[in-house]
Amino acid sequence: MNSTLKSIINRGLLGALLFATTLTINAQDLSNNLKIWGGLSFSYKASDNVTLKLGQLFAYNASPSSYSFSQTKLGVSYKIKRRTYVEAGYVRGLFNDTNSLRAQGATSGWFNKLAVDRVYANFSYKHDIVKRLSLKHKFEFQYFFPDLDKYKTRAIYSARLGYNVRRSSFSPYIEGQVYNYGGGIISGGFKRFRFKTGFSFKPIKDSSMKTSFYYLAQNEYNTDQLADNDYAVVGFSLSFKLN
Repeated sequence: MNSTLKSIINRGLLGALLFATTLTINAQDLSNNLKIWGGLSFSYKASDNVTLKLGQLFAYNASPSSYSFSQTKLGVSYKIKRRTYVEAGYVRGLFNDTNSLRAQGATSGWFNKLAVDRVYANFSYKHDIVKRLSLKHKFEFQYFFPDLDKYKTRAIYSARLGYNVRRSSFSPYIEGQVYNYGGGIISGGFKRFRFKTGFSFKPIKDSSMKTSFYYLAQNEYNTDQLADNDYAVVGFSLSFKLN
């Protein structure tokens, strides 16, 4: 791919990110119905071991069509060795203005939304099971502010089984995640499970852009007097490496 085409793709994706940010104006409470998620992420390799990351996620209710939430993520990843990484960062979530979130201390954010912030740190390791079939483990700890009723902290373990199709960028995968809640008004412990399946590929050969399509199902349980939050997601994402 020549430098002119790379520059056009760079500017186009950045423009799409800025345009998508303006779409967070419509509002409705977070609900349990089918959602459509769209994401954009950019990474910049600052050195052989350090990578800077920016990600943006938008969630919409499918029926009726309405805004659900959005999430902006800033992170720094460090490669310990091949396929082994640690990462830390900050996430700001924007939710619809509700009395419940205000009572929990959510602050006013952009576009007349309420903001819930968190910091995180994770460790990930990927290894081969057989040729072209790999398993990636990730352990993540999240600390929220303000304190939310369901949790102040979350510990998450995820396992992703991926397959790289020979002579192709096409890679299907399945992933499971378990969430452990802590610090809320409910009892702590394992409270959420997510199942995700999808595939990723490079729509432009020899480019650093990758596209992913996926389906996600969330099941929350044992949240005491608070309602469980269960929903399904059809999603897509674009990721791009800037070197």
